[in-house]
Amino acid sequence: MKILEIKQIATTGNASVQFIRIDPEDLQVTLASIFRTLMDMSWLKKFDEDFMQASYEHRANKTIEDIRKKFENSEEDKITSDAGEYVISELARETLVDKLKYLNIPLAELLGKKISGNPGFDFHSQNSITDTVIFGEAKYIARQSAYPSALSQVVQFIKDGKDIDDVGDLKQFCTPSALQRVIKGNKGFAVAFSAKKTTSAALINTITKRQDFLELLCHDEIFLIAVNL
Repeated sequence: MKILEIKQIATTGNASVQFIRIDPEDLQVTLASIFRTLMDMSWLKKFDEDFMQASYEHRANKTIEDIRKKFENSEEDKITSDAGEYVISELARETLVDKLKYLNIPLAELLGKKISGNPGFDFHSQNSITDTVIFGEAKYIARQSAYPSALSQVVQFIKDGKDIDDVGDLKQFCTPSALQRVIKGNKGFAVAFSAKKTTSAALINTITKRQDFLELLCHDEIFLIAVNL
């Protein structure tokens, strides 16, 4: 993948807002790279007890096999709807980790009880400087940019307390102070979406006028992550 831009967006709210544009480049190479990353189970070392490692490994392997099948159904120049959200989630997560040096936390579905279809946020990270947990949601739509769907989902998840629900699964990966800050209302959100060929200027102009975006500005950090899919 290639990071095309990372820029700060000025807003009237309290949140630090950054816009990120990602180009997956060669899709098949990107799919292979993502799958290699998912296969890396070094995060299991976060669990001290052998039985916990065995349990989470068993869960993760089921999800990885499901993702493999979805990736295999993707063609050379396009992906299936099922695979699309995994690609967007992982590219967004990797960008936070590799470029911004946020904490490396595995995709939520690798930690969850469901093989596919995570009932909460898709990915997480943490600003290690400010102790702010980032809750990320990814949306892929084949025919158009998916930011309306991604934004509305994040707002609804906040209303439903999905971020609070996720705290227990993050105990091994985030600092206690960061998780406590979540409970107190200090947190950040990443809105990741397929963007097609819509220009960054047009995306920023449209998104920052939306009511669901404005509702997010009371939080600490907001990322708008556009992926060229």
